[in-house]
Amino acid sequence: MADTPALTVVSVPDSLTAAVREQIMTQRLPAGARVAEAAVAQQFGVSRPSARVAVERLIAEGLLERTAHHAARVLTIRPEVVADMYLTRSVVESGAYRLLAGVPRDLGAAERAIERLHTAAAAGDVVAVVDADVRFHRELVDLLGSARVSAIHDKLINQMRLCLAQVQHHRLLDPSVIEQEHRAILDAIRALDPELADRRGRRHLERARDRLLTHLTGEAVP
Repeated sequence: MADTPALTVVSVPDSLTAAVREQIMTQRLPAGARVAEAAVAQQFGVSRPSARVAVERLIAEGLLERTAHHAARVLTIRPEVVADMYLTRSVVESGAYRLLAGVPRDLGAAERAIERLHTAAAAGDVVAVVDADVRFHRELVDLLGSARVSAIHDKLINQMRLCLAQVQHHRLLDPSVIEQEHRAILDAIRALDPELADRRGRRHLERARDRLLTHLTGEAVP
């Protein structure tokens, strides 16, 4: 008998989290929109406990926020928070690229993430573009082999998914440019040039940051 491919089992909370995340990322749930557990349960025909798990996960990811005794709401991106997120991410990622450029590395996983970004961009799938973008940077940071650094970076870049989705939703940066910049970072790491890897990594983030801040404030970033 031929081998049967394994099935991927997805739990209700996992599926629900993904569905609500997509609504947020595509702005069907706009900034400030109320996301009550009861409403989520009713919309998707699931139990309140499953809805609660999904909402809590999205709060942990930074896509939703909740103050005491209030329902969760879609995060409103504030310019000062965007600037701080990109600064923190630049410190972590550029430092990682410097270290990665110190010795030869297998960059195959990061290359595959670039290919996924290319495919998602061709399909016009904003959520998949963001996922592939996130995956590229995660793969590189994970190559350091540090569970602590990976955990810090994972939490930070998850919180930035809404920023990345805004960049794509408002067409502030063409995915082809992101692809080119990702490849340029890999080329610098392969060339074992820490300074170049650092510089390209920082410039990659600065371009997206500046365009998003200009969009949010209506003023060019100096």
